[in-house]
Amino acid sequence: AYAQTLRVSTNVADISRPDDIQQLSYSLTLFHGGRVYDYMPDVGEVVIFEPIHNRFIILGKNYAATEVSFAEINHFLESAQTEAVQYIEELSADPDPMSAAKANAMRFQLSPEFQESYNEGQKQLKLSGTELEYSVEAQPVEGSNVVNRYLEYADWAKRLNFVLHRNSSMPQARIKLNESLRERKLLPKAVELTMYLNPPVKFRAEHRFADEFQSADRRLISQWERTLQSNQVRWMTFREYQQNLLVQSAQ
Repeated sequence: AYAQTLRVSTNVADISRPDDIQQLSYSLTLFHGGRVYDYMPDVGEVVIFEPIHNRFIILGKNYAATEVSFAEINHFLESAQTEAVQYIEELSADPDPMSAAKANAMRFQLSPEFQESYNEGQKQLKLSGTELEYSVEAQPVEGSNVVNRYLEYADWAKRLNFVLHRNSSMPQARIKLNESLRERKLLPKAVELTMYLNPPVKFRAEHRFADEFQSADRRLISQWERTLQSNQVRWMTFREYQQNLLVQSAQ
């Protein structure tokens, strides 16, 4: 059944302070007909993953829309990595301990190395590194189809998120976690990310998986598809869409 439809609802919270948990976002992800629709109601944006066409389509609020190919995303990532290497060289030349700490953090993002452990009884996967740690409550799945489909999407979504929001972390560490989940045929029920900053920060994402849609899910998909075919949509280049996001965040 998972091969036909998959519904994933995700809540993300900042749990750095247990006495003051901050809910950050909610998203609904629908796998249907070879596409993945990722919807954030608070943002009013749906991101459509089309692996057969090697692209994303993004439909934002106010009928703004764009598409970006996997090749373009990889090009952006390569440029960002080149810039990061240059910045690390500049930081390394600075005797300030804070600069050395920033350089180490960026080196880790570019090439993360983890100590991995898995508790079979508790279905707990942990990846520990010098700069951050992942702790996952996992859900075993018979067969690899659903795991591969979900994690392929998760890999590309992480890449796209970095390109759209350059203040986010680089995707290599999360992709390594996804590789570990894929090898063990696990889905992530909950993922806690601890970043060893000063002070440390901790985020928790909780995922609920279902192999059936709710009554409103198909209506949402039909609505998005009709909107994309309508004359109301303002298509723009991906770079223009990025600029619009920067303007909106500044406001």
